[in-house]
Amino acid sequence: MDKDQIKTELVDKSNNILEKYDEMDKVDSISVMNMAAKTVFLGSLKVYNEENVSGIKKDLEKELKKYGELSIRDQKVVPCCAPRFIHISYNISITN
Repeated sequence: MDKDQIKTELVDKSNNILEKYDEMDKVDSISVMNMAAKTVFLGSLKVYNEENVSGIKKDLEKELKKYGELSIRDQKVVPCCAPRFIHISYNISITN
């Protein structure tokens, strides 16, 4: 498993999905947690248009489930001094 290649692919796929829905945020990096039995890739997206959340989550599942066990969560965030957004996070577990 080439972790750097997977990270690059996940960033590209995440950004392509955000572009598809005209979202202004970009993913710069994916975190990697190395464990004895598996490797976990952690991604995070900011979605400003709440109407796009369902479609983005469906596209993430379609594009990313082939890498391994996928989990996607979302949470509304209301910052005091910035536009409100929905934080979508995902993790992909790949058995070593």
